[in-house]
Amino acid sequence: MEKKMSEGSLLKAMETRYLAGETREEALERAKLLNKEGIGTILWPILSEDNAPDGDLFLKEVKELSHQMGLTMIRGGISFSLSQSGYPSSGTGAMDHLRSAIAAAEEYSIGCWIDMEEGNRVGETLETFLELRKKFAHLSITLQARLDRTEKDLETILNKRARVRLVKGQYPVSLEPGSNDPDQIRRKYQSYMEWLFSEGAMFAVATHDEELLQGASKLQNAHPRMMEFQMWMGQREDKIRSLLFEGGFPVTLVLPYGPGARKHLKAIQELGEI
Repeated sequence: MEKKMSEGSLLKAMETRYLAGETREEALERAKLLNKEGIGTILWPILSEDNAPDGDLFLKEVKELSHQMGLTMIRGGISFSLSQSGYPSSGTGAMDHLRSAIAAAEEYSIGCWIDMEEGNRVGETLETFLELRKKFAHLSITLQARLDRTEKDLETILNKRARVRLVKGQYPVSLEPGSNDPDQIRRKYQSYMEWLFSEGAMFAVATHDEELLQGASKLQNAHPRMMEFQMWMGQREDKIRSLLFEGGFPVTLVLPYGPGARKHLKAIQELGEI
């Protein structure tokens, strides 16, 4: 019994550190506290443990979350993947529903970030983003440094003057040589990051890698850009405050919340990032 209690207490402590809560209200309260420290927030609703969420329910959550963030003056954005929204599998009208959710966020000047998924959905996600951005100029996209196609995709994004979040990417790609090698991924990330500082307008460096964080700090000091650092809530807390208070760089944390948020905790445990 004592062992079970101990494991339960440990799990609870981890959830408190890495997750913003099971409810929207808990996530908003956590975001409010972080804002008081000068830290930006991106709320990431996860409503289901499985891979087939109710798109209508999710988009309804995005709309209500936008409304509550606006009312409480939370400084931040909302992050989600197309599969969470049910697009395109939810049939006719899916794009209209997606547009209405993004419009609800932009009504309160809340930016939406579209997350990237497995390699076979990258093309579809990018095409959908570019179509949506015709109406929503502040919509942002995520690109994964580990993919070979990212060089071309980043060129497309830069030509459109769109905002991008650069990540290493958590989905292994067995068909691309070296795509799962940590050193190779770091080199690619560094190269794309330098490109962003050279030609990008607004972007986010999203990594916990110390070498890349230092590299980005030097680049920002040498070539100031409209950029920000993004990290997962609960990770590199020492670095977050160092970047913010000592370096003077904007820092934003991604806050996963909702009944399905524990799958995020499992994912980062498997990746060895805790």
